[in-house]
Amino acid sequence: MQRLVLFVVCLFPALAGAADHFNLARVLVTGSERYHEDDLVRATGLTVNTQVTSDDLQNAANRLGNSGAFSSVQFLFKPAIGSKGVEADFQVADGEKFLPAVFENFVWFNERDLEEAVHQAVPLYNGQLPTSGSMSDEVSAALANLLASKNLPSEISYMLSAEFGQLPTAYKFRVANASLQIRDVILTGASHMLPEELAKSVTPLKGTTYLRSDVAIVLQKNLLPIYRQHGYLKCAISEIKPRVEDKNLVTVEVSLNEGDQYRLAGYTWSGNTLIPSDELSKHITLKAGEPVNAPQLDRELAQVRKLFGKFGREGVTINPAPTFSANTVTYEFVVKEGDLYHMGKLEIEGVEPEQARKLAQGWKLGEGEPYDATYVQQFLAHTLLKVPGHKWTWMTFEQIDDTLKTVNMRLQVKIE
Repeated sequence: MQRLVLFVVCLFPALAGAADHFNLARVLVTGSERYHEDDLVRATGLTVNTQVTSDDLQNAANRLGNSGAFSSVQFLFKPAIGSKGVEADFQVADGEKFLPAVFENFVWFNERDLEEAVHQAVPLYNGQLPTSGSMSDEVSAALANLLASKNLPSEISYMLSAEFGQLPTAYKFRVANASLQIRDVILTGASHMLPEELAKSVTPLKGTTYLRSDVAIVLQKNLLPIYRQHGYLKCAISEIKPRVEDKNLVTVEVSLNEGDQYRLAGYTWSGNTLIPSDELSKHITLKAGEPVNAPQLDRELAQVRKLFGKFGREGVTINPAPTFSANTVTYEFVVKEGDLYHMGKLEIEGVEPEQARKLAQGWKLGEGEPYDATYVQQFLAHTLLKVPGHKWTWMTFEQIDDTLKTVNMRLQVKIE
């Protein structure tokens, strides 16, 4: 949460009476590196060469403080040099926590015009919003006013967007009563892939409600992997451009920058101490001279990562660091083996307590010992499968505690 401190300093005794009016000769706002001075002055709501009271100046400071854009706001008012009026000086300190604004379905405007319209209505809006304060509400109101002025649907909703279990990454604004439906998706700049394959990748979008982020997700999951599978490692979406047709039907034009096709020049390993590089390379099928199949490489590296589980390295990461040269790429697979994890608690569910106790006696990986992710399969093969007269089914669940560096194992066992 941001901390707001307001200091009021009066260097003009007559201003102590809030009802007294004075000519505002000058407004200064300093201390911000995030905003232009003209926008800061506009954000105060004060107008030079108008009559103001001390209450007006206090309200201006409150507007700056309540926006959430600043961690502190101080101000003083004093006689303006060379004038019979007063001068209002504001000293601000920029806040730290900001997130980008995403406009999901404002299809009647191009992005630049929409950004400029919001900026004119909300002077401190520059594409990002503070995570606290009133500015997000001000942007919502500005959008509603803009749409209403053009007789368009104008019911605005917004939310902080975050992946499950993650911190928020953006403010997403949408027109709640727009009822926009995607009629077609047109790809431009696409010349290296079969048109039928590309068309199939965007088919799931047709007939769905238009939201920019939903379109982007489908393109990331369905379209770009086609290019990455064939070595076009730098293929990117340049623009998502919707246009309204037939009232609420939208055609989405997607501009692609395919880039070059890259072939593998070679790869090396670094950072691995527990497993030799030659052993790790046995799990990589990509050959030098072939176009890089990036999705396949990702899958194979994920399998390589699992090999370190035998050594209790549950936090291991493998980062494929590419070096591009002409139309080839060389990878360094950077391994960070991480900390050693230890065996935590063992729980066996689904059977009677006495049966669970007997099964647990066969578990030889003791609490506190270095964890071995492959041991559970050994236990199942040598314990459950050798119990005569019973057919067993089971499910295993690892509960990884990154704080304690332990792994708790839960077995759900069923006798059939």
